[in-house]
Amino acid sequence: MIYNTENTQLKSKIQIHAFESAEMINELSDQQTYKPEHVEILWCKYGTGIVEADGKTMPVEENQIYCFLPGQLRKFQLDGPVSGYYISFAPDCLYLSYHLKDMMSSFEESILNMQLLSFRADEEMQEELEEIVKKMQRECECNLWMRSEVLSGLLNVFMIYLSRELGLMGQTQVLSREGDIARKFMKMLKQHFITRKRVSDYADALSVTPNYLNAAVKKVTGFTVSYQIHKQIILEAKRRILYSDNSLKEIAFDLGFDNQAHFSKFFKAKTGMNYTKYKHSMAEMV
Repeated sequence: MIYNTENTQLKSKIQIHAFESAEMINELSDQQTYKPEHVEILWCKYGTGIVEADGKTMPVEENQIYCFLPGQLRKFQLDGPVSGYYISFAPDCLYLSYHLKDMMSSFEESILNMQLLSFRADEEMQEELEEIVKKMQRECECNLWMRSEVLSGLLNVFMIYLSRELGLMGQTQVLSREGDIARKFMKMLKQHFITRKRVSDYADALSVTPNYLNAAVKKVTGFTVSYQIHKQIILEAKRRILYSDNSLKEIAFDLGFDNQAHFSKFFKAKTGMNYTKYKHSMAEMV
């Protein structure tokens, strides 16, 4: 059964899907790649199939939990019978405290590394998570006072458990202002990396100095602003090579490069191989 809830305060939707029939499994199995706007959790208690994120494929395994992030190109094919859950929610649902915002930043960093996040849940962890999911389902079924707040709270607890298992949370505490600036930059980067390629572009938009922005982003993510900008461009270029038939010239133009040769040189410098060699290597992996 699919449960939806509109959260008017967070302006978001939480969707919970319990695998109960072949029709529901087929509904969630995509034949083509898809770029979700929400965070998606696929929890397979048992079943078979494949999952893919940004060209990286893994077999579906029992007791495995997979996390797909906004902006990733993903698909999954489930072969019945399958037991488990599908959860989808807007990232804003996690923004209840600075610690949870830092957690989402860690998730977002994995996008730039083209990771497919997953872990195998042991019996104790499955019991903990399933209890939370069932409580969320009950909240979706009723219309009690502060239902949205309870749902968001349960979701945050669920994701904290996942972040612990995935090892995404760092040990270093980050000043709240630095964390906030870094998060705003990462969000802005995903929206404007084609037209804004300089550190000063983002610093001006965030009303901080380039040096401060660099320090904040490096403290939160471990890398400089320039590194993150370049990595976002390369990530999108790789996605287009993997999932489109666009030429080098077309990709260069779409990514905001006026000169094809400039883009080709940039791509080789950042990946260690030229466009043609990279495209051939990806074709061999398919």
